[in-house]
Amino acid sequence: MAEGIHAPEGIHNFRELAGYAAAGGSVRHGRIYRSGALELMTESDRAWLEAGLDIHTILDLRHSDELALRKGPHPLEARVRPHSIFPPDLRQEAIIGELNGLYGAGISSERYFHYLSIGGGRLASAFQLFAVEANYPFLVHCTAGKDRTGVLLGMIMDVLGCSDEDIANEYGLSDANTDRLIEYLVQSGRQLEGSIDEVRARLATPPEKMAGFIRLLRGAYGSSADFFLSQGVSEDEIASVRRLLLAN
Repeated sequence: MAEGIHAPEGIHNFRELAGYAAAGGSVRHGRIYRSGALELMTESDRAWLEAGLDIHTILDLRHSDELALRKGPHPLEARVRPHSIFPPDLRQEAIIGELNGLYGAGISSERYFHYLSIGGGRLASAFQLFAVEANYPFLVHCTAGKDRTGVLLGMIMDVLGCSDEDIANEYGLSDANTDRLIEYLVQSGRQLEGSIDEVRARLATPPEKMAGFIRLLRGAYGSSADFFLSQGVSEDEIASVRRLLLAN
């Protein structure tokens, strides 16, 4: 599992994705970090991400509608690569409405699997960024750092040959950050519907949800690598991701 790491002051759900057993070795340290939104980062956080971790690419998976609601850019905006996994011509409200209508407001394996139908090509082009050595180290985030970020990184772990248990448990680590996520949403002006227990339940990350998503993906495509190949990713790009992220 990933090693312990300094907790940023203004960034929720931050951790390194590293150390997991994978095909022929383990996931390399110093390559991928993940988090929730970055707008509340402190100057100390900025200095640590920039000089301490040498983050080169901040992959922001949020939709353009979400970015428009921000109160302003953060200090490392020059390193951001916006890349919504949902089509840019669809409004975020319509996407969420479709997902809620099909699967309810809470998370589910089926909801995550539907991401592949809505944004399969976008997920594939995000994956291709990890095949370029100059892009590393990455910090990958969305708003919470658990759903879109969790799906993309779970699929990358699958490509690397991590176990289903580790993929599910890595996703489940976000659960410990629910209170900080709620604080971020409140400070950002979000209106949270329902009681605090209902909010926490909607934001929870039970490992079985990610495990179920991986099973659905495998049933439909065979593996995450096969899915990416079906979306135009090359065998060479998959090999490059494995080379860049696996340590012997």
